Amino acid sequence: MLNQAEGLFNTQTKIVSVASGKGGVGKTVVAVNLSIALQERGYKVLLFDADAGFANAEILMGVTPRLTLKDFLKKKASMEDVIFRTPYEVDLISTGMDVDDLITFNIEDKGKVLNELRRLGETYDYIVFDFPPGFNEQLERFYLSSDYVLVLTATEPTALVNAYTFVKILVLKGLEPVSFHVVMNMVKDLKEGRKILEKFSSVVSKFIGVSFDSTHVIKFDPLVKESITRQTPLVVLKRTSQPSLAIHGIADKITNKIVVKKLSFIDRVKLLLGMG
Repeated sequence: MLNQAEGLFNTQTKIVSVASGKGGVGKTVVAVNLSIALQERGYKVLLFDADAGFANAEILMGVTPRLTLKDFLKKKASMEDVIFRTPYEVDLISTGMDVDDLITFNIEDKGKVLNELRRLGETYDYIVFDFPPGFNEQLERFYLSSDYVLVLTATEPTALVNAYTFVKILVLKGLEPVSFHVVMNMVKDLKEGRKILEKFSSVVSKFIGVSFDSTHVIKFDPLVKESITRQTPLVVLKRTSQPSLAIHGIADKITNKIVVKKLSFIDRVKLLLGMG
């Protein structure tokens, strides 16, 4: 039953932010497939492709939304029109705009989007944000509003350094989320990958003071490239592959963990839009 203080708003909606210190580590692949894995558990999921300028989520799902959030802000479409129903029963919103455009629209537009997100919060169990790589100060409110943050990295030194820097900046700015997870992607040797991930987690814990709620290793697999080429998400293409099982493992950790929210969803939406 909803808390009367929240009115008609669904406080159970959870925000999952998928981010990375640098590009090229498979962030969008994880965001898309995680959204489908959550849907397969019976949850209503909205994937928000916030990686402005790159419609990668659309490509991976083999879809082409006719309208984007930019059309809504330009009053060319309703939010209902902007939400694209994919064949995988995951709804998709594409920004169709630069990150700066998304953050700096005027007060009237912020109010409109707030009302729409309030309504969306009544409909969805999970909203998954696919963010552009690297830390962007204009996205601070998005990170802070998250229930879960998944940081993607790889075994290469540059990827590890960038992931470490990303986590450090989040914490220095007081933006540590309620639940923090790390995913090491495209690992060629699982045993070696786990060793590197354990060392990375230890360094982050020692020098930044953050303990990850869960750690995950995804093996490099030609299936991923095949799924991209065929524009079919890998959890659909071959559920029993190691990457698919790993992503389902992430979904298990998210859905099984009880998160104590610091703010109600509506308060977090206001914060996200700079209205709180």
